[in-house]
Amino acid sequence: MPLLYEPLNRYETNLLNRVDDALSFLKPLQARNVKLLCDLFHMNIEEAGIAAAVRLTGPHLGHIHFADSNRHAIGLGHTDIAPVVQALRDIGYAGYISGEVLPLPDGDTAAKQTITSFKRWFH
Repeated sequence: MPLLYEPLNRYETNLLNRVDDALSFLKPLQARNVKLLCDLFHMNIEEAGIAAAVRLTGPHLGHIHFADSNRHAIGLGHTDIAPVVQALRDIGYAGYISGEVLPLPDGDTAAKQTITSFKRWFH
């Protein structure tokens, strides 16, 4: 089972905010079971291109938080999700993806939108 490290945006921490920084930190470690947890919400703030950052993770990607630019469910913000999903396919990612979203406009709607997005993008 991997240990996951999640780069957070600069408003939450000043440590390893971007994928490239996190990968540079992980590279010299002897442990091979440390992977990145890439949260699309944080990546929207820090990365020049979310899809490019996902591709950069390659085999070091351990989990995805599937959230839109405003931390709402995918489809309720402005993230262009198609290139991100393509990047996941390009690197052969077959791990888990979870929705870490705010319960807005309410919990049921957020959950339904997340499920709808999962079904749309991951057949």
